[in-house]
Amino acid sequence: MARKIARRLREAGVQVWDPEYEILPGSDWSSLLKRALNSAEALVVLMSPKAMDSRSVSQEIEYALTAKHLRGRLIPVVIRPTKDAPWILKTLPSVRYQSPRKAGKQILELLSQPVHVPQANRSAD
Repeated sequence: MARKIARRLREAGVQVWDPEYEILPGSDWSSLLKRALNSAEALVVLMSPKAMDSRSVSQEIEYALTAKHLRGRLIPVVIRPTKDAPWILKTLPSVRYQSPRKAGKQILELLSQPVHVPQANRSAD
């Protein structure tokens, strides 16, 4: 599923980082992942009960929520609904997976929109 979505995004000209192709046996996995996250313009996270049980997925979500360069660019793709998803993901624009083609199209639409990061309301004193 992830590969099919990635293929759709690549066909549209989006550079997609895929650890299965980017990390070779014997590579420094954490350094390569860190470099990829630091240079990313967006992060697409596939959400399912199994993904939410993954420590590495949780860490990547946490990173994306706190990294200034990814503000407004974390895109959850709901593969299978899960009650264990962090509450904040439910507040973000997301994609409900129906097919690789539809998911890819919706992700591209979200990526083409300007980043809107909500600002805290301030009242004049």
